[in-house]
Amino acid sequence: MSAINPVSSNNASSTGLTSGAMSNLGIKDFIQLMTTQLKYQDPTQPQDSTQFVAQLAQFSTVSGVQQMNTSITSLLDQLKGSQALNATSLVGHSVLVNANAMSVSSGGSVYGAIDTPKGASNLNVTVVDGSGQVVKHISVPTQAGLSSFVWDGTDDAGNKATSGTYGFSATANVAGQAVAATTLLANRIDSVTIDPATNALQLNTDSLGTVTLADVRQVF
Repeated sequence: MSAINPVSSNNASSTGLTSGAMSNLGIKDFIQLMTTQLKYQDPTQPQDSTQFVAQLAQFSTVSGVQQMNTSITSLLDQLKGSQALNATSLVGHSVLVNANAMSVSSGGSVYGAIDTPKGASNLNVTVVDGSGQVVKHISVPTQAGLSSFVWDGTDDAGNKATSGTYGFSATANVAGQAVAATTLLANRIDSVTIDPATNALQLNTDSLGTVTLADVRQVF
């Protein structure tokens, strides 16, 4: 026997099934269709019951998958809520993230670090203002992993820099060659949000803007 034939419009009307309802059939609807078909079948050509059983098994599988999807959706909602709750503990802390520019108030200081290249013998950080003019040169002691530095907010002459956005670039001496290195900057977390499109956790800082949890290298 082939798959169960659709009931006629008269039969569909008698069973209470509309075209909209038939687009979302469940196991109860299948039983109703099956009994209706048995009622109107040709007695000289009885249906093969084994295919009924196979189709029932398929409906059971679909029903199980739907229940599993519902459970997974519920679990994801719980995890998202737990993630948001745990993220609130980060508010007020500072994070060190991959960044090369940030907004700085006059007289303010900046804490940062350099991702030290392997074999680096010395490190230097150059601070530039919004127009690209060099403001400060900082020599950084070399350490394995991350080499920390602090800009005190002054220029090379010791004058306080004005408020604005400043850029930070780092170079390392590796085997006598100048090699660009990755800079990281620290900032305080003001609040946390969850991106509704991706469910990714977003950390809102006062000077670096919004960063993701995946960008964080240190929390302190």
